[in-house]
Amino acid sequence: MPGQRRFRLRAMADDGVTVSLWLEKEQLIALGDAIETVLKDDGYEHLPTPLDDREEEPVYPLKSDVDFRIGQLSMGISRDPSQIVLIGVEATPENEDGASVTLAVNFQKGFELRQQIILVVASGRPPCPLCTAPLDADHVCPRQNGHHKQA
Repeated sequence: MPGQRRFRLRAMADDGVTVSLWLEKEQLIALGDAIETVLKDDGYEHLPTPLDDREEEPVYPLKSDVDFRIGQLSMGISRDPSQIVLIGVEATPENEDGASVTLAVNFQKGFELRQQIILVVASGRPPCPLCTAPLDADHVCPRQNGHHKQA
């Protein structure tokens, strides 16, 4: 349903273990912005890999080994080697410890992830110019006291 969507971030370790992390749109946007900031602050310049040097795209299994909804997402960097480190903690009811997962990707993969996030977010519903809530057919803008529909 519009407005009730989650986004899946899938990753695969070198040993083939896969993880699916479910994020809210706001978390995904914040992750993309944070990656962009880290890359910019570190002076990273993306150089496209020549076609004959590109790695083969991984084939993800239908079911992930780890599958959970992210409650808290933290990010840092490791300078040697230059990697972006993501730490996701599972959303759980209050006073319970959630499972966590740590992912590390090189700056090039981080850049590529940022580009995918931009595409995914841009393909969604446009925001209302007055209240920034997603525009759909029945949107009533609170900035207009709910009297006029925005289309």
